[in-house]
Amino acid sequence: MNQETSEYKVYKTDELIGVLNNQTEKNEEIEKFFANFSFSNIINQNIDKGNSAYVFKNAIKDDNTKSKITSALNKLHQQNLTKIITMIREIVFQTQEELNELVNQCVQKIKRDNDQIKPLVAALCYELLSTYFLSSSGEKIYFRKLLLTAVKTDYIENTNFGSDSWSKERAEKSMVLIGILYNNKIIDEKIMSHILNDFRKRIEYKENSSQEYFEIVEKSIHLLSCLTASIILTDETIKIFGDLDNYLETQMNIYEDKKCISKKIRLVCKHTIEELKKKK
Repeated sequence: MNQETSEYKVYKTDELIGVLNNQTEKNEEIEKFFANFSFSNIINQNIDKGNSAYVFKNAIKDDNTKSKITSALNKLHQQNLTKIITMIREIVFQTQEELNELVNQCVQKIKRDNDQIKPLVAALCYELLSTYFLSSSGEKIYFRKLLLTAVKTDYIENTNFGSDSWSKERAEKSMVLIGILYNNKIIDEKIMSHILNDFRKRIEYKENSSQEYFEIVEKSIHLLSCLTASIILTDETIKIFGDLDNYLETQMNIYEDKKCISKKIRLVCKHTIEELKKKK
């Protein structure tokens, strides 16, 4: 079987320049490159990188990014939080998918790890909030925006009670995630108020509603109790709940009379009311 061989020619520098200078055939890619090329863009990006203490350094190949993130997070413990933060910041994320990988791993670690690790991951996230990732186009993509977008998506999915894929266990973990991030000042009062008001609407008694509606009420009460239990109640954080205890008490009086939700769930709600009243 005959195999053609490629012939290579080595040019001297002056000969190579001569060959290139005599090349007259137009090339679309080359023309596009020179049309968009700008030294000022490169200079500005380098200045931006040099001036920012938050831009990630140390370029990493795409296929290694996930393992680098996993390795760093798996090493996290109370004595090395600062070191792990530095390790994460030294990663340059080349694509949106890589950034989302970091967010996803942090979210999942808060959901699944023990109570000692959860707040550490949240503390790490807090330190990364103002850190931005410089995309290939020069756009600054902030970690905070990516994280809150992921939490919002997770919340919507886990309060979509009519979905065939809804899971009580996953929904409980979603509430823990929100509580932990609120404790660490990542989720602010505006977002938390929106979540609490959403639950108020879901729990409200509505005359002549279907059994399906009252099943949603039960699930909402359960998740609200999980969320409340995940938040560290202090004189400051209790303010976010406002008159929620009185509202729930009013609703439970109605449900006690109507008996349209289970006794177990009514007891769960009464326990939540008691916990909220303790800090007032």
